Amino acid sequence: KQLYVSYAVSDKFKLTMGKWATHIGYELVDAYANRNYSMSYMFSYGPFFHTGLKADISLGGKSALMVGIANPTDYSTTTSSSKFVIAQFSTGTSNDKVKAFLNFQNGKYAIGSNLTQFDLVVTGAVTDKFSIGYNGTVQTRKPSGGSSASWWGSAIYLNVDPTSKFGLTLRGEYFDDKKDVLGLNTSIFAATLSANFKVNKLTIIPELRLDNASDEVFLKNDNTGTKSTGTFLLAATYSF
Repeated sequence: KQLYVSYAVSDKFKLTMGKWATHIGYELVDAYANRNYSMSYMFSYGPFFHTGLKADISLGGKSALMVGIANPTDYSTTTSSSKFVIAQFSTGTSNDKVKAFLNFQNGKYAIGSNLTQFDLVVTGAVTDKFSIGYNGTVQTRKPSGGSSASWWGSAIYLNVDPTSKFGLTLRGEYFDDKKDVLGLNTSIFAATLSANFKVNKLTIIPELRLDNASDEVFLKNDNTGTKSTGTFLLAATYSF
């Protein structure tokens, strides 16, 4: 999933070349690093990784800037000469209790078709047992010969950890594709409640998820449409 080489030119400037996980979004490519097992709609539609060259620049204090050039989103190799520009500005409070990340990507995803995405992630530690995360993103696509249109989403993550071995995360997400950029042609609200039971590096995750759309985009067992659906899953992740 990742293979890259980094070189620290100085303590304030580092170059990285290869393939690495995306900087866009609150959720991460590795399942064990997320508290919810199922993905948000925003993360489901990517990006997931980039292949190219990037520079990390320290701006002093808690602020930093990343800029880079990469293949089109999620392509390890490509015959296309088109490249994406990627960037991230990050900052935070001196005690690291509040962190913010403004993310960006822009490039041609097909001949004559352009994609631009802005993404914001903010995390805050209210206490040592309660934290909040926020992710908002908007992606605009302009197909060849067509007009531009956007999809967007917004999600909040409430994390509670009564003990080091047990935690709860409630994710509430609103996802809007009413302009049919992704083929959904509707808006969806999804609420996901996940418990995390930790045994050393093993995490057991029972999860309940409820999705409700403005239109009948989900299918029932008899293949008729419905606006809402519920899911329960039991997952386990292990890191080493």
